[in-house]
Amino acid sequence: MNQPPNTIREALDSAIAFLDTRGISGARLDAELLLAHTLRRDRAWILAHDDEPLTSHQTADFEAFISRRSEHVPVVHLTGTREFYGLDIDITPDVLTPRIETEQMAEWAIKYATKDSSLIDIGTGSGAIAIAIATHRPDLHITATEITDVALAVAGRNAKKHHTPLNLIKSDLWNNVEGIFNTIVTNLPYLRNDADLMPEVRKEPAVALFGGEDGLDLYRRFLAGLPQHLAPGGYLFTECDPWQHEALIAEAAKYGLTPIEQGYFILGFKKQP
Repeated sequence: MNQPPNTIREALDSAIAFLDTRGISGARLDAELLLAHTLRRDRAWILAHDDEPLTSHQTADFEAFISRRSEHVPVVHLTGTREFYGLDIDITPDVLTPRIETEQMAEWAIKYATKDSSLIDIGTGSGAIAIAIATHRPDLHITATEITDVALAVAGRNAKKHHTPLNLIKSDLWNNVEGIFNTIVTNLPYLRNDADLMPEVRKEPAVALFGGEDGLDLYRRFLAGLPQHLAPGGYLFTECDPWQHEALIAEAAKYGLTPIEQGYFILGFKKQP
């Protein structure tokens, strides 16, 4: 990347080759996303206009992004946004980057939640799950919690951005939560403390990643406090690694929860009436 390229195509080819030499997986997609961000265009426009020339300023900005990406800085931390359930969600290093697999949690909550009922998102992070649900189910009364002020601030900005009123509460799991809810969603940290992580994942906030020796410590605490907050016949939707499903289902059964849905990462439960 020594000589500035002249066109979008040349810029992408140079960036992809550079990222490949640095061992960055998904180099082509990353380069396309970062160039789209640089030019304030979407990725489809970039691909349809690959013979467009770049200015020297655009080239310099793009190369700066590519240089940081080569150091394993996540793309989302460079662009500051991530699409989730069709929504543009602002992301900072203070919150977990929502994954596409987590969209299934929002999908099931949208499908199952009783009309005009209450829902709470425990550990909302960026607010992505709660906001996605609120966008498609404006009839729901939605509360979202976080343990840190910085994460709550990110969730608040995203809620305002998408015009979705959330009742935001600072809380360590159930500590400051009052009331009973018809639906509960949560994506708590579930990685083992000794998990071998990619460099990009290690840049996520540790408080949003690790859940003890088997990854389920926080889930045990969460489930212990759940009975007094989940209405009879209510729903719980949550996420963990597939190899943890059996243990989490067994733990949930202690509190009267029966599985109703099982995806690769996402589990759905119903509380016995």
